[in-house]
Parts: sequence; C-alpha cells; structure tokens
Amino acid sequence: MKELMLVGTAANRPNAIGSMYRLRPGGEWEKLTDFPDDASVQAITPHPERPELLFAATRKGVYRSTDGGDSWTRLNVTDETIQFWSVVIHPTRPDTLFAAGGPVSIYRSDDGGDTWRKCKADHPERFRISFGDSRVMRIAFHPVNPDVMYAVAEINGFLVSEDGGETWRGEAQGLLELAKQPYLKSRIETDDDAEGVFDAHSVCTTSADPDALFYICRLGVFESRDKGKTFRDLEVGKFAPFSYARDCRFVCNDPKKMYACFSISSRSEAGALYASDDLGKNWYRADSQVNPSSTMLGFGVHPTDPNGVISVTRGGQVFFTTDGCRNWTEKPLPQGAGDAFCAAML
Repeated sequence: MKELMLVGTAANRPNAIGSMYRLRPGGEWEKLTDFPDDASVQAITPHPERPELLFAATRKGVYRSTDGGDSWTRLNVTDETIQFWSVVIHPTRPDTLFAAGGPVSIYRSDDGGDTWRKCKADHPERFRISFGDSRVMRIAFHPVNPDVMYAVAEINGFLVSEDGGETWRGEAQGLLELAKQPYLKSRIETDDDAEGVFDAHSVCTTSADPDALFYICRLGVFESRDKGKTFRDLEVGKFAPFSYARDCRFVCNDPKKMYACFSISSRSEAGALYASDDLGKNWYRADSQVNPSSTMLGFGVHPTDPNGVISVTRGGQVFFTTDGCRNWTEKPLPQGAGDAFCAAML
C-alpha cells in the first residue's frame, strides 16, 4: 500500500471522539494530535492540484492543512453558529472554495480559504425536523459551465446557482412531482409524504454527460437533465437490496463510472458500495468481499488513481481497495473513534 488515507469521525456516541484519523503506508491508524477532539468531521476535501493541501468541514468550522494533515488551522468563516458539511474547490479557479452547512448556508473564498463571504442562499425550512436545522450536504459544478452549480440539503431538497455561487434558489417542483409516486412517499420526521425525496445527501456531475446531474437521497439515486426542474428514478432497487443512498462520486479518468453507497437506513446493520459503468443505468456490488455491519455513511475515490477507493461505516469500519475493487482490505478504526462519516485517499 502506497496510499495515505484519512477518515473523519463524529462524536455521536457516549465517550466517542469526533476527530481525524490517518493511516500511513504500512502503519496503523493514528489520531491527528493537531486536530480538535470534538470537531466531528463531516467532509474531507483534498486539493486536486496540491496533494499536501487538505480541507475539512466540521461541526466546529472549516479547517485547512498545508502539510498532508500534520497540522491544521481553523479558517475564519465568520458565523460561529454554522455546522459545516461540505467543502468544494472550483474546477478552474483553484483558489476559489465553497463551504456549506446548516442552517442552510453557503460561503465563498477566493484566496484559498484565508477570507470568506456569505453567498445569498434563501432557502426556507420546508420541514420541521427533530435533529435541528436542515443543512447543505454537498455542492457540485456543471462540467462545462462551472458558473452553474448545484447543492443539496438534508430534508430540504435541491438548490441551483447560475452566477458562480453568488445567489442560490430552491428547486422544489421536480421533487414534489416525484413524491406523487406512491412508492416514493416517505415520512419519518414529519407528516409530509414528500419528506423522503427532500432528504438529500449528495449530488454529482460528469463530463461524460454534462447536462445530467445525479441527486442522492434516502430513497435512491435520481437523474435530472434540466437543472432540477424534473427528475427520474434510476431504480437502484432493481440491483441492490437497499436504496438508502448517502454519497456518490465519479472516478478520475473514467467519467462514465460512478460509485454510490447504499444502506437500509441512517442507522442500520448493513451497507454496501455499488458501482455503475454506464452513468447509473445498471449497478453492481463493488465491495462484495467485505461485510459492512452498519450504515455506510461515506467513501472517497483517489483524485488521480482510478483504482483507489476507501469507504467507511457508522460503526467505524474502514474498507479500501487499490486495484479497482478486485481486492479489499478492512482496517477498522480504534475503539472509541466515533462514527466514521467521510474518507479520503491520497
């Protein structure tokens, strides 16, 4: 193993630590001592052009490392009330970043994270939920025109920007139409049958089909070709025994291949990583050699090696492959590490 791996955890259980862990080639997991124990890491974003530059979205703010994770600095994103769930880097302007979280908020930096300003993202709460405010979970760029951006909010649906992230609008009608289908009616937190399709977790795009966006929610994977005005179900239930979808990513050097992680529910005793080689038309189990025993909350793909993938579960299991899913290794986190929410392979 020549790759370096990072996993972020959340302190969602008694005596658990919500921090950052690193696995060096040939070594064991180490908790990064320069990262706070109570931050609860929701996303890890390596810079695609500078391998030593890393960003982390946490419940305590946004952090940056310039030395591969040895040291971390909390960035000056000014609103202390925001819990951050996502950091993305502009595909053509490497010093432009967006950080997002909840209550629904999106911030922008044009100097690599030194200074930030809040974007206009008017997106009122559609549902009253027990675990707090809805939050922006992921942001994606249109592959050809990066001024068009997409964002998803957990139990608040889909947002679009067409001015490079300066302003955002909610697109609800397409999701409301989906929720009219009897099999897509779902309610857990509210008395609204549309809740399930608005419970969004991730969004991704690909240069292989620039007009397509893939919307990930607790009811599966959906495709839109008109910036979220309408959606169609990719029917992952035909291929997987469960369809609670948490994340999706495309593979470098292969814009038609995507991965997505599925489980039974947000807290369950099973999970799996699936792959599609044809933009979501067909799916197959990518990690059949391993046995995730809790919800798979996230995964990462190597930014330059299409053979590298790492996945993590709520129970602290970590699985990785360096040969394109032919062989998998399990390397669980130390006891007490917390729920593993995100991972990166470098």
